[in-house]
Order: sequence, then structure tokens, then C-alpha cells
Amino acid sequence: MTADVTICIPTYQSEAFIARAISCARAQTHKDIRIVVSVDRSSDRTPEICRELAREDVRIHLLFQDNRLGWSQNANAALDCIDTEYGLIYFHDDIIEPTYVEKLLAALQAAPAAASAHCDLVEFGLSEQLKPAHSYDGPPMRRLIDFMMTRRGTTLRSLIRWQGTAKAVRFPRLYGDSHWVAYVFHMRLLAAGPAIAVREPLYRRWQREGSLTRSSSWSPADLDAALRSQREAATHCLEIVEAAAATPEERLAGLYCLRLFHLLDLREQQLRMNDVRRVEAADIAEPLGIEAARFLPSVLDAEDLAWVAHCEATLERLNHGLELRRAQCSET
Repeated sequence: MTADVTICIPTYQSEAFIARAISCARAQTHKDIRIVVSVDRSSDRTPEICRELAREDVRIHLLFQDNRLGWSQNANAALDCIDTEYGLIYFHDDIIEPTYVEKLLAALQAAPAAASAHCDLVEFGLSEQLKPAHSYDGPPMRRLIDFMMTRRGTTLRSLIRWQGTAKAVRFPRLYGDSHWVAYVFHMRLLAAGPAIAVREPLYRRWQREGSLTRSSSWSPADLDAALRSQREAATHCLEIVEAAAATPEERLAGLYCLRLFHLLDLREQQLRMNDVRRVEAADIAEPLGIEAARFLPSVLDAEDLAWVAHCEATLERLNHGLELRRAQCSET
């Protein structure tokens, strides 16, 4: 049997649930798979559990990190092992349906130009909701602007056409391993090619205390740490936008949308931290300080412009909220 799909499971301190994740991977109806489990240096029984399961299934390949890498670099270590045509990242505490690989693979095989396919995601545990998949199509800049202005879909949990299309897609090394590692990954993946939405709930995400997205690294505790990570991420985002631009006007439109993208995240962080310092886009990266909105109508269609207008209105509300807090601080 020759595998054509690699399932990558980066894991750390997961003795309570890693067996379930590996069992879901083993239970896929598409059997031609390879399962790569990269165990970041753990002090619980995670390594022993993984070894026990690997003895039962020759499709399981284990990596053990001698030094703590952190989530993003441990995920990269697993991605580096993909030698099949397709690959995916599977979070160690989530659940995938038995037909997950089969259905996403069928979608990719039916669309040779696509780089990835993802499905509807169901959250359970501390919160319960359905996050619908969203297709990203059109030229590269259009896909990037769609993501920056909407953040729709669940592309981090995609089956990726690895060989020849997205083989170079990795998570950046950023200070604190914050949520920006995921944003940069999203953008790199969407720049690599269209993303297909499979409108079925095949992936279940466990919202729990202690999960990656609820950790202090994912959401930094203070603005200085958040800014350091965001500034490092901005260098990668700028490279992606510059490479995707087909014309000078498209480049400026992309930079303006990237400016909104970064400012929205920054303002949300400031309000969460109750930090009212005056920080602008140019403080993140100098090119983000440009005012290039005048180029939008010549590049974007009506739907794109509506996304931008929505983000501008949201940013205005966030700015107003910060101004109110500044006024309150002055009064006290």
C-alpha cells in the first residue's frame, strides 16, 4: 500500500486525548495514509501512549523533540516529513469524522488548480457553534483580500495539495508563538492557490481550558509582547502581498487591506488589555502607514469594496472605544 495523504499531528502534554486523535486518523475510510505524530518535549505519558499505538499500526511515524519547540515549530517539524501528494495538520485535541480525508481528497482531485480544501467546523465544549467553510477563488490578491477582510472559513484545518503547490507553506517563527503564526500560514496557503469549501461538518474542534487558542502565548498578556509578535508577522505578510500583486495599483490596494487587517487586530488586542496607548499602522511596519484607499475602486469589485467598507466601519468603532477609555483615564 502506497500512501498519498499524510496526516500531521503535532502534540504536547496530551495524555488525556492523544489516543483519541490518533484513533480518528487511523479510522479514516481513505486507508492510503501516513500518520506523522511529532511529540514536543512532554513530561506526561504522551510519548508512551504514542509508542504503544505505533506498535499497532505501521502507518504511524513518530518524532520526539529533545527540546521544547512550541506549537508552530513542532507543527513545521511534522510538515517537513510529508512526502506524499497531499497533507494536513490535525490538532491533537480535536475530532475528525471517518470520511474527512476521503471527502476533502475527492474535492481536490476534482479541482486540479486548487491548493487546498476544507470543511465546515463544529465547535464543542466551552462554546458550541458551526463555522462554515468558505471558498477562496480568483487571482492571488483577491484571495488574500477576501481573507484579510473577512477571516472566513477554516483553512488552517485543510487538506493541502502538497507536492508542487504548497510544499513551502510553513508557520513563521514569531516571538511568543502568538495567533499571528496562524494568520501568516493562512495567507501563505491562500497565495499558493484557491481553497475549496466542502460544506459538511467533518471536523470537530474542542474548545477547552488549556487549549492552544486559550493559552497566554496565543493571546499575549501585554501590548508590548503583542506588538513584537505582530511586527515580526508584518514582515512576512508584506512579502506575501508584494509577491501576489500583479500591478502597482493592486499592490497598493493589497497594502491598504493589510493595513486594515493589522489595525483591526491591534485595536482588538488593546481593548482586551485595556491599553490605550496611541499606536498606529506605521508603528507595526512603515509600509502599512500609507493611505492608498483611492486605488481600491480600480482594483476591487463591488463585493470586495463592501468587505473593505465593513472593516473600515469596524475599525472606526474600535478607535472610538479606545478614545472613550482614554478620556476615562484622563478624568481619573
